[in-house]
Amino acid sequence: MDINTNNNLNSISNTQNSALERISTGLAINKASDDSSSLSIAAALGSQRSTMYQALENINSGIAMSNIAQGGLREQSNILNEINTLSLQAMNGTTSAEGKEAIKGQISSYLDQFDAIAQSTNYNGEQLLAGNQQDLSIVTGDDSIINMQSEETADISQNIRSFLDDFTVNPNAMSNLFDATKAGMGKLSEFSSNFSASSNQMESSGRTAIASQTSLAQASSNIMEVDYSREVTDFSKNNLMAQIGLLASTQANAVQQRSVSLLS
Repeated sequence: MDINTNNNLNSISNTQNSALERISTGLAINKASDDSSSLSIAAALGSQRSTMYQALENINSGIAMSNIAQGGLREQSNILNEINTLSLQAMNGTTSAEGKEAIKGQISSYLDQFDAIAQSTNYNGEQLLAGNQQDLSIVTGDDSIINMQSEETADISQNIRSFLDDFTVNPNAMSNLFDATKAGMGKLSEFSSNFSASSNQMESSGRTAIASQTSLAQASSNIMEVDYSREVTDFSKNNLMAQIGLLASTQANAVQQRSVSLLS
């Protein structure tokens, strides 16, 4: 076998080995020597995808937090609605003293529930309705933050309670309690709107992050993933060339051996 033939066969063998590696791993680039610049670009894309993935995790957590807060606020708002109805009943001239006393007890019980909801509404141990407007900002990117904060609802129940002591005997206390309840409902609505606005922002950022992550994944795929159809075709072609080369080499050796035998 001459040197050129041997070199050609070695080259074909190396090409086949590289093709087999790409087919088995599914990657067009398996080491820096395959394509160092493309590998570097793919690594940078992978880093961006990791950042986007974490941003999505943060956004999902933020949305879950907002939903929990809004759920608690809805329950508190329902309680204030009940207190509002009871206040109107107590203010009515047909309600007896015993009836007013019973209403007072119901309102007190409702306020206990209100405070219990405030204390139990939390996310991962973070109080959402019983804090002093703690910062709950959500990081959605390298330089992107969505502001959200906890709210304090205890002052609403405390304000209502302040008119409860002489509720049964003082018409002004009844009226003031009614007004305090209405004001509390307004506050809860404001708090809920704040959480909802933050949630809407996070959902929008989430959609953008998903679109970016999809684009980055496609770009990385275009660089790194192998074209199986082309690789299998090239491998089959190189395999055929290798067989032809071996056959030609074998025939050449046979001819050479016959020539030597004739000369001898």
